[in-house]
Amino acid sequence: MTRDELRAAIQGRLHECDAALAAWEAGSAAFGRADAYSDLDIGVLARGGAIDAVWEAIERGLDDVGGFSIRWQNPAHIFKGMTQRVYRPTRGGRWLQLDVGVFREDAEDLYLQPQRHGRATILFDRTPTQRTASATFDEAAHRQKMHEALHQEVMRWNLYRAFVEKELARGRTIDAFEFYIAFAIRPVLTVLGMLHRPDRFDYGFRYVKEELPAETVKTVERLCYIASPSELPSRLPGARSVFNESVETLKSRGVDLIDTNGADKLV
Repeated sequence: MTRDELRAAIQGRLHECDAALAAWEAGSAAFGRADAYSDLDIGVLARGGAIDAVWEAIERGLDDVGGFSIRWQNPAHIFKGMTQRVYRPTRGGRWLQLDVGVFREDAEDLYLQPQRHGRATILFDRTPTQRTASATFDEAAHRQKMHEALHQEVMRWNLYRAFVEKELARGRTIDAFEFYIAFAIRPVLTVLGMLHRPDRFDYGFRYVKEELPAETVKTVERLCYIASPSELPSRLPGARSVFNESVETLKSRGVDLIDTNGADKLV
């Protein structure tokens, strides 16, 4: 079964369902990157109090194409006002999964801003105000968020980067690896994101290959891949150099550090 066949089945059943006010395809397709490995990511706006009817429609659509072998409701999704389920279609092959987010009718944000989430394909929209077309990106608020995030990354960097060497000295190589990812690699990805994809600076490891310059991607790969714990100390200077250079470049572009609580100090 292809993504197109699965989409058609789900779209058809949702369109028949009066509780489904709008539906759209998001995810990799919204960025023009869908391929044979991609999930099908569907968003749905549900009429108040009728979310269960929407899930029933989705599962009828899955039944139309052979059913599913796994259904998981994610308890820790990141979008407010949304319930997320992931399905493994029985006939989907090795890669195809259906990832559905159902939003309550009173949800303030459907996460459709193209700057952040790509350009979703609207399957239908029955809302009087065409809510799927009204997503706005608050550039000033986002830039403020980026300035604040830069301050937090600099503070964490100065406080915790030595934890890698400390845990290695203790012989806790696995702890050291965790701290290396958390307090060296992730901060580097964040500041590189601020430089090269500011609208999505906080996307971490996602889409690095597509959205960062090729040489920068190679640098990140060199930092990420290590053969043994003994190589960790030799990678830290490279991470430090990339982080510091990126922060200075950001400052030169007017991306200053903003301390929202005014209590922090770095000498």
